[in-house]
Amino acid sequence: MNKFDPWYIQYHTVRAVRNWRTWPIIRHFRAMGFRRVVPFGQGRHGPISVIRYYWANFLEHYREDFRGRALEIGETDTIRYYGGSRLTHAEALDLSAHTSEVQVVADLTRADHVAGDQYDCFLVQFTTNVLYDIESALHHAVRLLKPGGVLLTNFWTTDFYFHSGLDMGTGGPIYMHHWFTPIQVANILHRLALTSSDFHLQTYGNLLTKIAFLLNVPAREFTVQELDAVDLFQPLLICVRVVKPINWKAQKPDCQEPLWLPPGKPQKLHPKTGHFGDAYLPK
Repeated sequence: MNKFDPWYIQYHTVRAVRNWRTWPIIRHFRAMGFRRVVPFGQGRHGPISVIRYYWANFLEHYREDFRGRALEIGETDTIRYYGGSRLTHAEALDLSAHTSEVQVVADLTRADHVAGDQYDCFLVQFTTNVLYDIESALHHAVRLLKPGGVLLTNFWTTDFYFHSGLDMGTGGPIYMHHWFTPIQVANILHRLALTSSDFHLQTYGNLLTKIAFLLNVPAREFTVQELDAVDLFQPLLICVRVVKPINWKAQKPDCQEPLWLPPGKPQKLHPKTGHFGDAYLPK
């Protein structure tokens, strides 16, 4: 496995190849290091994390949904990888046109100016936790789909917290607003005039992988059995597939805005540690 490969390619290596890191004696020795107050590697990005392993597993199951005119948040790499020749158009949506791929400039929570019923597939990945008005965002995500179009999205239950915000250079800082539960996500979808037959909700994770994620231990250090064990009492990632009903009519949710945000400048995205900013680098 090359740690510089995209996470969706690393997923296949984790599934297919077992290495010395999963030998019992190595795993037990590694576990001795869990007694720590900072993540491994000072939070630096490494090989595929357990949460991206789970997301790749979900997307593999729904690869055929990537077709026609597809939309992705921020970039188009993932929809192009899974859609391939089935795509006719690949577009990105973001707060600013920071790359040529961003053809839809919008805040998803306030996307009234973007015409609806356009897309066959919309991929909203690792975004929901930083959207304060999550109901409005999901309303627009469904609205932008053609009838029968598919929304693939995820919600995670815990993560590193951007206590002062994070500037990724995409048009505005982001802040962590939510951690989700499966009950919470299902109820949001029902409030958007979706029934249980319109969406499939799947949870991934267990106590071991939840701890591993917080400690920044990559997926390659666990066996497939450890990774694939699902403990409904300890979910890590909630994945959802929504098929837009043919006659979908949902009332637009009332807009919600945060009443307070942290003062001061948000952290900049760090080239080595990524979303961790420089929080854990030696001073």
